[in-house]
Amino acid sequence: MKNLSLLIACLLLGFTGFAKDRKAVSESLKGELIEVLKKNEQLHQAFFDYEEQKSKIPKIANQLRNSIEKISDPEIKNLLNFSQEKLKEMTADSSKSENNQRYHLVSMALIHILDSYNLGSSYNAYSCPMVKKKWIQNSKKMAKVHNPYAPEMPHCGSQDSKY
Repeated sequence: MKNLSLLIACLLLGFTGFAKDRKAVSESLKGELIEVLKKNEQLHQAFFDYEEQKSKIPKIANQLRNSIEKISDPEIKNLLNFSQEKLKEMTADSSKSENNQRYHLVSMALIHILDSYNLGSSYNAYSCPMVKKKWIQNSKKMAKVHNPYAPEMPHCGSQDSKY
């Protein structure tokens, strides 16, 4: 029984390590995906001063959509189709909570891309247990947590990945 437990533990540790491996991508595709993450940074930043920035959010969301549209890999582009729709739905007339939820869904898809493909170490996934949402931020530019969903507690949350 002890050997079986040890074998199961080793298998689980092995699979956990395997799950963290990210696929290599060509330099051109990596550049396309980094451009998407850069546009996402702008949207991330707009949520910190929501009332002043809400009129700009649709424009920034559209720029992010355009950068997703330029992705040359059909599989990755397909993974972001739902995100494209959520970005289209971000309007200045939408409530903050509606746009926050849309941004969270976009972030979840981008986190999946970030976890699946090796895009370097600048971008990482973050989450906040209080609002139960996730996002990506550039860890090299902002070492401290910058929670876009709760400006009243901008540093609430944790870094979930360390690339």
